Amino acid sequence: MAVKIKTVKKRTMAIGFAIVFTVLAFLLAGCQKERAHIEIDFSGAAGWKYRISANITGIPAKDSSEERHSGSLMAFLQGLPTETVGEQFRAGLADVNLNAPFMPEDEREEILRRLSKLVVSVSDDGVALSDTVGIPGVYSGAWDILRSPARAIPAIPNAVMSVGSSWEREQRFPIAVAGGEAEGYLYQFYTLDSLYKNTDGVSAADISWMFTYRVAMAEDGDRRSLRFPLDGSGHGSAVIDLDRKKLIKSQASFQITHSGLGDADINEIIHFEAVE
Repeated sequence: MAVKIKTVKKRTMAIGFAIVFTVLAFLLAGCQKERAHIEIDFSGAAGWKYRISANITGIPAKDSSEERHSGSLMAFLQGLPTETVGEQFRAGLADVNLNAPFMPEDEREEILRRLSKLVVSVSDDGVALSDTVGIPGVYSGAWDILRSPARAIPAIPNAVMSVGSSWEREQRFPIAVAGGEAEGYLYQFYTLDSLYKNTDGVSAADISWMFTYRVAMAEDGDRRSLRFPLDGSGHGSAVIDLDRKKLIKSQASFQITHSGLGDADINEIIHFEAVE
């Protein structure tokens, strides 16, 4: 009888140890966060095409008309040849459609002309625009249409990242204005939210970010004389195809809180999506 009891005890202890080791292994596996190389491969960028849309609603300034306005921009961002193959996505806007009934017609035509000539360059360092001249219009300036792509296209780290990890980007860009030079400042804080396989079995990553935007005179001067956004903030999200190393879609919301006209209440929502 004693032998049987000893044998049962040994079996019970073995089962107990097995359960403990299984639980520990499970916990250790859970502690190891998923990781992936988050990058964009620009080698085929000349053939990329994206659809971009921006919609705005709001009041340009509290000390002017209280009437709320709305407008929209729709266009395609078409890849262009570049000498630095594999290093950037260089694109121009095509089929531009600007719906802005609050704008004077001559101002609208001038913005369309400039948008049709705009070249957007995307690299690991962020987004650069060929047109750095501020829009002088009253309401259109508060919209700051030319810089909409910069708010919707994320900066990708080109590094191995864990879910929950973060990175940041700071971009400064010149803006030519009447009476001198201004400088735009864009700060973005990114987070890798998740890694997964989509319904087609493609490895994908979800990222999100928050950003702030500010314009200041590069030299001594009163920035209140500038008629485009001076302060704003927003947030965005994007999906990256990790197999093809390509941005699939993104969206961003941007709120202008102060412009050269005074306190403003303008909201912009931007959608950016690959056309396959």
